[in-house]
Amino acid sequence: MNIRRNISFLPEIGNFGLCDLFLPDRASVTDIAVLTIHGGGWGAMSKESFEGVALWLCDELGLPVCNINYRLVGTAPWPACGDDCLAAADFLLKSSLIPGCPEKRRIFVLGGSAGGHLALMTGLRLPPEKVEGIVSISGIGDLEEDRALDPARYRGLFGHEPSESEIRKASPASYLTPDSPPIFCTHEFGDIVVPIASAKSFLEAVRKNGTVGETFFYSKPEETGYSHRIWIPGSDPHKLYAEVETAIAAFIKRQTNPHRS
Repeated sequence: MNIRRNISFLPEIGNFGLCDLFLPDRASVTDIAVLTIHGGGWGAMSKESFEGVALWLCDELGLPVCNINYRLVGTAPWPACGDDCLAAADFLLKSSLIPGCPEKRRIFVLGGSAGGHLALMTGLRLPPEKVEGIVSISGIGDLEEDRALDPARYRGLFGHEPSESEIRKASPASYLTPDSPPIFCTHEFGDIVVPIASAKSFLEAVRKNGTVGETFFYSKPEETGYSHRIWIPGSDPHKLYAEVETAIAAFIKRQTNPHRS
């Protein structure tokens, strides 16, 4: 694996516009890459916190991965982080640093927690023919529903008390169409940061819109405290639970196999 660190995809925002590229050693037979987006409640963490996922995707699936930073809400409120993710996707789709033909390239967009929301917002706003699929790991798909449970979360995201219109415009559920790319959501049954009911209702909306929507729900009752229960405890870099990795890998393979030569 070849890792190229701190490549700028959006120079005007400094370190927030940096990404790391994880490139497989073996020649790729597909024009597919993955954009990975870290979590942290839109206001914390960086690409380094999601490096374990990027390493796994590149090593396990042999796909190029672009693992990104974005502006945190303490620096710039919504829609800055969403705009940055769209800019990163555009960079990945067009970059000559990635193996393959940019004109034919398609991407998966994958994120965890707040990054799951950003992955959905990114993938659903790109041209559908450019997106192979979207993976949300414990992310929020319907902000209108979640706001009723945790209004303070959205004052932090917007930097003020958002209107209903602002919430709708920042909600992935608002961008669902029958042409939307396939969506895969993983969630732990006991998640107390983003309750699993959020994922279930979002997937219901996905399916009602005629979009391919899949889920993987799992249980980690041995974990306690304020947790998404996403990572293997003590893993460094953070590593997803093995069953979550297996489910995500299977989804990606299902979507990519028809295009392999």
